[in-house]
Amino acid sequence: MGLGQRLVRAGRGVVGRGGRESASVGAALLGVLLLAGAAFGSGISRTAVSVSDGLTWLGDDQRGEVVQVNPSSGKPQTRLQISGGDAQLEIAQDDGTLIVLDRRTGQITVIDLSTLLASGRRQAPPGAASKVLIAQGRVFVVDRTAGTIHNADPVTLVDIGSPWSAGQPLADVVVDDRGLVWAVDHGGNLHALEWSDDEERFVEKSSRPVPGAGPRTALVPHGQGVTLLGLEGGVVLQDGTGQSLSVMTVQLEGDVLAALTSPAGLVPAAVPDSGVVVLVSGSQVIRVDTAGLGCAKPGRPAVFRDKVYVPCRGAGKVVVLDGSGKRSGDDVMTAGTGDPELVFDDGKLFINTPGASQGVIVDADGTTRSVTIRSPELAVTDPDRQPIPSVPSPPPPRPEEVPTGTRGNNPTGVTTTAVPPPATTTGSVPAVDGQPGKPTGVSVSLKSRDASTLVVTVSWGAVASATGYTVTASGGFTGGSLGAQASGTSTDLSIPCSGSTFCASGRLDVSVTAAGGGATTVSWSVPPAGTTPPPVTTTTTPPPVVTTTTTPPPVVTTTTEPPPVVTTTTTPPPPSLPTAGAAVITTITGGAASYTKTVNMAPPADWASHNGTCEVVNTTYGWSTPIACSATSTTIEADIGVNRIVVRAYAAGGGSSVDSASKSTNVRDPELCGTKPCQIPRAAPESPAAPMGAGGLGLIATAALLRIGRRRSDASDGPEEGEFR
Repeated sequence: MGLGQRLVRAGRGVVGRGGRESASVGAALLGVLLLAGAAFGSGISRTAVSVSDGLTWLGDDQRGEVVQVNPSSGKPQTRLQISGGDAQLEIAQDDGTLIVLDRRTGQITVIDLSTLLASGRRQAPPGAASKVLIAQGRVFVVDRTAGTIHNADPVTLVDIGSPWSAGQPLADVVVDDRGLVWAVDHGGNLHALEWSDDEERFVEKSSRPVPGAGPRTALVPHGQGVTLLGLEGGVVLQDGTGQSLSVMTVQLEGDVLAALTSPAGLVPAAVPDSGVVVLVSGSQVIRVDTAGLGCAKPGRPAVFRDKVYVPCRGAGKVVVLDGSGKRSGDDVMTAGTGDPELVFDDGKLFINTPGASQGVIVDADGTTRSVTIRSPELAVTDPDRQPIPSVPSPPPPRPEEVPTGTRGNNPTGVTTTAVPPPATTTGSVPAVDGQPGKPTGVSVSLKSRDASTLVVTVSWGAVASATGYTVTASGGFTGGSLGAQASGTSTDLSIPCSGSTFCASGRLDVSVTAAGGGATTVSWSVPPAGTTPPPVTTTTTPPPVVTTTTTPPPVVTTTTEPPPVVTTTTTPPPPSLPTAGAAVITTITGGAASYTKTVNMAPPADWASHNGTCEVVNTTYGWSTPIACSATSTTIEADIGVNRIVVRAYAAGGGSSVDSASKSTNVRDPELCGTKPCQIPRAAPESPAAPMGAGGLGLIATAALLRIGRRRSDASDGPEEGEFR
C-alpha cells in the first residue's frame, strides 16, 4: 500500500470515529497531509504509485537461496535458504508476499516478508509445466501439462474453490494488470478467465480459436489485454488491449521466450534456436537477427524505458535495442559463467547471473552500476525456524491511592483507592491473563505407511485449564494442509501419498494449539522408505514383595489385617463427536466487498445427526454463528483479507469439539477498490515531470476530511455513534 493510500485510509478511520477525538486527531492528520504534500512535491496520488520497499529479491540457484538486495547501497540484506543446491528458482513477489518455485523439485514456498517465515508450501510437478502468477492479491498456480489453473490461498497455498480445466494441455498462461487470466491451449484456443468470489470458480469471459497457434505459442500480458505470439504458425495478435492487431509473419521453429510483461506498443520475444528476436512495435512485426550482433542464442528479453534488453546465453552480456530493432547503446557485460537473467522491480532493471557474486543495476537514465549479490559474511536465514514468541506488554503500574480532586468525575472529598489484583498461581505451563499457555514437548513419530497413506502420531504435554487442542499440519502433500481436534495429549494424522513425493522425502510442519491459549510448532522429516516404526514398549510392574513377620514368644497375640478394599474405576467412554476434518462446507458466497458471507453446507450423516451443538466459526477473527448441526445454510461476518471458515461441533456434555474441513473467502477493501476492479500499482517507467495539479491533492483530501468531520459535529444531537440516519 502506497503512502497516499495509507494516509487517506487513516483519515477515513479518524472521521469514522466521530466526537472530540476525531477533531483532535483530524487536526493532527491535517499536519501530516500538508507535510506529505511538501515533502513529496509530486503529490499524494503519484506517491501512492511510486513508493515501495525499495528492495528486490534475486535467486541464487547454485546455493538454493533467494537474496534480498538494496539497490541504494548495492549490497545484500537477507539470505533465505529455500531449497538444496543446484536449484532452478523462479521468484514472484507482490505486496508483502514472496513466492518461490523450484522447478527442479516442483516445490512452491510462500514467505511472509513481515517475519521471513514460510507460511505455506505446495507440491507441483517438477520441470517446465508449473507456473505461479500473482495479481490483485490472488495467487494462481498453473499446471500446463494437466491443463489446469488453481486459485490458491496467498498464505497457505491451499486451493480456494474449484480449478479451471482446459481439457487439454496449455501452451501458456499469464495475467494482466486488471487480474484477468489469459490462457492458450495446445489446440490454439485463447481463453480469458475471471475469478468469481461469489461462485468460487473461474468464469470464462471469452474464448476464440486462433489459426496458427499451437503448443509453442507464448503470451505477453499488458496493463489490460494480451499479445499472442504463435510464431510456429506465423501469427501475432492482440486481444483486450483496446486496439485491433492481427498479422501474419515469418514462421519460426523452436521455443519462444517472450517478455514476462511489456507495454502493448512494444512486445519482444526471443527464439534461441533461430538466433532471432521478434519485436511487435506498434502495428509492425520486426525480425532482428541477433547473431549478427554477437548474440547467437538470445534469452528472454525485457522492455525498460522504451528499450529492449536481450540477454545473450553463453556470451556474458546483454544487448540493448530500440523499438525499430537497432542497437541503442553499448552492450552490458555481466560477471560469472552462467546465463544472465533480467528482473524488473521498483523502477529498475536488474541483471542477475545465477551463481555470480556481482550483478548489474540499470537505472532509469540507462546508466549501469554494480550490485553485490553473494556475500559469505551475511548469515543465511532458515524460513522454517521457530518464530520468536511475542511477549505481552506489562500492565501500567497502578497507583496505591489517587489524591482527592485529581479526577474530574470524583466528588469533592472522595478518595479512590486502587486495590492490587490477587496473585495468580500457575502450573508448569504458564498462563497469561487466566488463559492457557502453549503445549510443551511436541513430538512427531511415524506410526505406519503404505503406498497411499502415511500415518504419524503427534504427542504433547498437557496444558493446565485447556479444554482441548487443535493440531494442524502442512507440507508438500496433496492438499497442502490438514488438521484435527483432540481432547487428550496425542492424535494421529493420515497424510495422502498420491500426487506428490512427500511420503518419500517430505517435511511436515506441525502446530499444536491449546484451546484459548498458545501454539507450539515443530518440523519433522519423513524417514527413508523401509524405516520401521518404533516398537510398542510394554512395561510390566512386578508384584509387591510380601513380608511376613513372626512375633517371638512370650507374646501370643495374633493380629489379622483385613483384606484391602479393591476399588474398580470404570472410565466413561469419550463423548460422541462427528468425524473431524469432514467436508461440511460446500461453498461460501457473497459480494467481493461484502462483510457478510453466506456459508452453504451439506453435512455428512454423522454431522447432521450429531446430538451436541454446532456453530459456524470464522477462525481468522474468532466470530461465530450458532446453527443446527443439520443446517444447510447460514451467514457469518468476515473482514478484509482472507477469512478461514469452519463448522465446529461440540460434545453433548460440552468440553471437547471437532472442526470440519475449512474453506477460505476473501473480502476486498471497498475503500481502495470502490466499484472498480482493484489495481495493485506496479512500478513502471514514468516521466520525471509531475502534473501541475498533483501537488495540491493533499489539500483537497484535507478539505474533504474536514467537511465530513463538520457533518459529524452538526449531527451530534442526532443518532449516537455507530447509528445511521
